[in-house]
Amino acid sequence: MERGDFKYMLLDALRSKPMHGYEIMMVINEKYGGLYMPSPGLVYPTLQLLEDEGHVTSRTENGKKIYTVTDQGMRFLAEKKPVLEAVFQRGQKFLKGPRGDLIREGRRLARLLRSHGELTDDKAKEISRILAETSHKIEAILSH
Repeated sequence: MERGDFKYMLLDALRSKPMHGYEIMMVINEKYGGLYMPSPGLVYPTLQLLEDEGHVTSRTENGKKIYTVTDQGMRFLAEKKPVLEAVFQRGQKFLKGPRGDLIREGRRLARLLRSHGELTDDKAKEISRILAETSHKIEAILSH
């Protein structure tokens, strides 16, 4: 992403329906194939900026701030469509490359570990040993 591109991604996510910040993060993550999960530290200040500029409005519902793109925001997004398309194309190119494969595998491992709940001490030690061994091999590859 280039500086300022994220606001277009936020507006694009909000085109489908009003959402709170976490939902927006998940929509963006899904659109970019799980490779990009924006942080709350980026999402909420950008939403505030977009609100200050009149591109989104917000309301509080069940203790959560729900954001809606305005007509002005839709026009702004339409004007910036080539920028948004370029951001998406760069993301797709990255997704199809070897670095995308690395990120997908790392996330797959994280999901696998999370999905099995509590581990026995023996399993945790064995997995930790395998990961340490793998990390050392990766360090060796990267140092050449």
